[in-house]
Amino acid sequence: MTKRLSPTWQIRLFFWGLIILLKLFMKAPYDFMAFNVFLGYVPIELSFQLRHFNDRRALAFWLLLIIWLIFYPNAPYVMTDLFHLSWLHPHTNINGILRSDPQIWLTFAIMITCALACLLIGTVTLERVAHQLTQLTTPHHLEIQFVWIIVFMYLASVGIYIGRFLRLHSIYLLFTPSWFLRQLYGIWRPKMLVFTIIITILQLLVDWLIRVCRKFAQIK
Repeated sequence: MTKRLSPTWQIRLFFWGLIILLKLFMKAPYDFMAFNVFLGYVPIELSFQLRHFNDRRALAFWLLLIIWLIFYPNAPYVMTDLFHLSWLHPHTNINGILRSDPQIWLTFAIMITCALACLLIGTVTLERVAHQLTQLTTPHHLEIQFVWIIVFMYLASVGIYIGRFLRLHSIYLLFTPSWFLRQLYGIWRPKMLVFTIIITILQLLVDWLIRVCRKFAQIK
């Protein structure tokens, strides 16, 4: 009997294939999607590697956790790329009816696939990281996992704001941390806080829906 690929490898192959296809066939103005999906995949792959350092005394675990946290906002960030669908001008001039141009709907399908893959798989891996961190630090208080989830999601929302409105990528924090941090001084304004709260709530709703679907799938 042929051995089935593990879910980890299925996810890897899916993202590798998706990134290659985006790079080869996604034309301007959507040719940036290959890079954005790659950045969204990076924290997912890092979460897979984090499981190999399941010891809170290991420096490698904490370094990898920090790198994961820096890159994680790129996963939910991809959902904000859906705003670029407006470049397709999908409405006709008659009562705002949508056009039936196949190219529009193909681009729509590709963008939705990218956004859902990064958001949903990213959320699941965030749960796993929060669970691993809780088991290693407070094994007798596993409810702390939900605190970590909220913290990680809020930090991701801040990261999305930085990427979307300051146009800064996570990689800048690794190579030019002092310059990157200076850019953050002026962002703490009411509109920014409202934005991050909205995006955090959205991520929490996605997490809740995933949990509900899991429980529903177990009902016989």
